[in-house]
Amino acid sequence: MEAAFDLDSVLAAAREEAGLEDFGDTGFTEALAKLLECVSRDLQFSDPGFRAFQANVRRWLVNRLRYVDGVKANPEVLEEDVSDPIIVLGMPRCGTTKMQRLLSVTPGSIPLPLWMTQNPAPFPDEQPGNPAGRIAFARAIQEAQRANNPEFLASHERTAEQAEEDSDLLLFAIDYLMMFIVHPSDALLDWLRERPRLPAYEMQRKLLQYLQWQQGGKQGRRWVLKNPGHIGQLDALSTVYPKATILHLHRDLRTVLPSYCQLIRAIYLDLFDEYNPQRIGRQTLAYWGPEFRRHRAQREKLQDRLNIVDASYQAVLDNAVGVAAEVLARAGITMTGETETALKQWQAENAQHKHGKSSYSMEEFGLDDNAILAAFGTFDEAEDWT
Repeated sequence: MEAAFDLDSVLAAAREEAGLEDFGDTGFTEALAKLLECVSRDLQFSDPGFRAFQANVRRWLVNRLRYVDGVKANPEVLEEDVSDPIIVLGMPRCGTTKMQRLLSVTPGSIPLPLWMTQNPAPFPDEQPGNPAGRIAFARAIQEAQRANNPEFLASHERTAEQAEEDSDLLLFAIDYLMMFIVHPSDALLDWLRERPRLPAYEMQRKLLQYLQWQQGGKQGRRWVLKNPGHIGQLDALSTVYPKATILHLHRDLRTVLPSYCQLIRAIYLDLFDEYNPQRIGRQTLAYWGPEFRRHRAQREKLQDRLNIVDASYQAVLDNAVGVAAEVLARAGITMTGETETALKQWQAENAQHKHGKSSYSMEEFGLDDNAILAAFGTFDEAEDWT
C-alpha cells in the first residue's frame, strides 16, 4: 500500500510496464506528488475505487512514456495543425454531450471517441491504422459500467467508439483542475486552483497532434471537442486553439446542479463504499462557483478573440440540427445535403433517456436557491449572451 503513494515507486512501476525511461519534461511530478499525498491523507476509496485509482495513474504515466518515445521517433507529429477545433462547452448537464456527438458525425470532422481518450498512445504491438487493442480496452470499461453501474449509464452513456469529452486528455497532464472531480480532496482543489492553467492545455494539444498524426494527418479536417471543464479556462483554451469555434450552452443552474450532483453520486458508486450526498453538493458549489465566475470575467475580457455561438438547452431540445448548422456556419463550413442527412440520422437514432431517467432533488444534496445564488451570482447567465 505504501508503494502506491510513493512518487519514485509509482514512476518506476510505469517505466517497468512501458519498458521506457524518458518522461520528457518532468514538471508534472510536482502535481503527481500532491495528488498522491492528498489521496493518501484525505480519501477512503473502496477496494475497487483504489484499484481504479492505481490503474488510472499507471495509464496516465505509461501513455506519457509512449508519447515521448513516439515523438522522438516521429518528430513531424509536432507539426500537426490542431488549432481550429469546434469546442462545445457549458456547465454540466446542458446538452454538451449531445451536441458534441451530433457535430462529430458531420463530414470533415475528427471525432474523439472514448478509446482515444483512454490511451492516446498506441499499444506496443499495435499495427498502424489498427487500434483494436485500445478499442477493446475501452469496450471493457463500457461493459463494466453497463453491468455494475446502471445509474451512471442513465446519466451519461459511454461507448468505446462514440465521441467523449476531452477532459480525459487533459488529465494526462496530472496538473489539471478537474483532477479534483474524481479525487475530491478539498486540499487538492485549493492547490490546483492556484496552479497555471495553460500547461494542461498544451499537453492536450500535443496528444491531439499525436492522435491526428496516427490518422494520417489533418487532411482538411478539424477536431470536435467537448468539456464542461472548459468553464473557467477560456484564456488557456483560446491561447492553445486560436482558431476554435466555440458552442456555449446555457441552462438554469437550479436544474443543472442537482442533475450534476446525481451524476457525481453515480460516479462515486464505483469509487467509494459510501459518500455523503450533502458533501457532493458542498463540493459542487466549491468547484463550479468560482470557475463559473472566472468564466464570465474571461469571456468579457476576451470577447474580441473568441468565435462563440450561444444556445440554450431548450434550443438543443427543440432543434439540435439547427444549432449545429449555426455552429458549422460560424466555422466556415458549408451545410450540404450530406451533412444535413448525417445530422438528422444521428438525431433520430439517439433519443434522450434511452437508458432510463434518474430521480433527484436539490434538497438531498443540500442545495437551495440561496446557496446557488451565493456561489454563482445568478441562476442563469443565458440572458447575458443569448
